[in-house]
Amino acid sequence: MADEHIIVRREAEEEHSAHHGGGWKVAYADFMTAMMAFFLLLWILSSAEEDQLVGLAKYFSPVLLNSSGSGPGVLDGETAEHDATEKHDLQPEGAVETAVPSFGQTEPLAVFDSRLRHEAQPDQAVEDAEASGPSAAEPKEALTEPAEAHEGKHALEHARDKLESGLAAAANGKALSEHIRITRTEEGLEVQIVDLESEAMFERGSSRIEEETQALIEIIGDAIAGVPNRVIIAGHTDAVPFSESGPVDNWELSTARAHATRRALVAHGISADRIARVSGFAETRPLLPEAPTAPENRRISVLLVAD
Repeated sequence: MADEHIIVRREAEEEHSAHHGGGWKVAYADFMTAMMAFFLLLWILSSAEEDQLVGLAKYFSPVLLNSSGSGPGVLDGETAEHDATEKHDLQPEGAVETAVPSFGQTEPLAVFDSRLRHEAQPDQAVEDAEASGPSAAEPKEALTEPAEAHEGKHALEHARDKLESGLAAAANGKALSEHIRITRTEEGLEVQIVDLESEAMFERGSSRIEEETQALIEIIGDAIAGVPNRVIIAGHTDAVPFSESGPVDNWELSTARAHATRRALVAHGISADRIARVSGFAETRPLLPEAPTAPENRRISVLLVAD
């Protein structure tokens, strides 16, 4: 027993590598998700119809947004087209607007299909810049006549034609036509009933309407009854002064004759709501300035306003 040797055997311990985390799994999962989304997009583009591609392209086409600080929303309740229109209206006249690329707005399919991109003109941006010069900066309303203005002019022409036909159809139309002056002004259609040397439309110094004047007023009433335009009536006299001891002067006389004409038109069927103004100007606005005492200065003006 004493000769036995004790042998101690030592085995090398296994070396364990350091513990690694699982962060790479997250990155790998993100990569695989992106690849799946990419191939899914390719599959959709290859199998979608043309109208579906157009809708998809319009969805991804960028638009100009209003980035004017904080507010209830990105556009503050306004559309991008409305904001662009306001910005265009605020530009000074003659300013040249820089062309903004459309990025597929005119050709939505060109965003996804490179075969369609060659159809775009290379100088399109230059043409857009030239088109935004002074001629393009003018408002659209200035280039095209509004429909309301066209209808207003048509109504005035209709009233004038009816007045002329009414005078022609009257028994003494030729004599009545000598007392009528029809003028087209910026304000509208003006019809004036004037005195002549041989015959007056009102009694001298009075607002009493003569028989022929009443016939003229009825013809004018028939002509303007079919249009909705407002009516302005004005009275005028000559420069012959009244006696200082008289009851009225030219101001009161011209105003009284204008109101007598208004009452005659209303009695003939013209709505009182259409009468916008009744006034008298005495001798301050003569028809013949070189002859202030001429009988033609004594007149009644009926203006059909170009609404």
